Amino acid sequence: PLTRDTGAVRLIPGSHRPDHFVRQEQIDVNNSIELFGVPPTEFPGSIAVETNPGDIVIFNHDLYHASFGGGTRRRMFTMNCTRQAKTPEDLEMAHRYFSVHSPGGYNVKTGAGVFYSTMIDTAEKSRIIHLRQPIEIHDELFPHLARDVVGDAI
Repeated sequence: PLTRDTGAVRLIPGSHRPDHFVRQEQIDVNNSIELFGVPPTEFPGSIAVETNPGDIVIFNHDLYHASFGGGTRRRMFTMNCTRQAKTPEDLEMAHRYFSVHSPGGYNVKTGAGVFYSTMIDTAEKSRIIHLRQPIEIHDELFPHLARDVVGDAI
């Protein structure tokens, strides 16, 4: 089990919204001792989401989140989901999202841009429809991480 003392994810409810005080004031949560006199583990308004093996935690990835005190044996699987961008506002949001929450945002080289090669190489047309836009946006933002050769399906 993950508890507040053993690496449970901590969230700041509402912090995904642009009008939240953390975003409005551009507060760096890592400076909480200087700002509020408490360590980041006790940041005002944060909550620990305690879990047991097999539990699933789902939240907006723009929500401020962190873990403290975890061990080296902790396992987690992260899946980031976005919807297809259809309007100029959606496209702007997708660009902002992928600029941070993607391999390029962390300078991770997958060999195939936003996805690992297997995801693309095994994709049938029904999946390619969903992969195309993230690939194009990621390659535009991070051309140095783009896949060298993209198959006919893309």
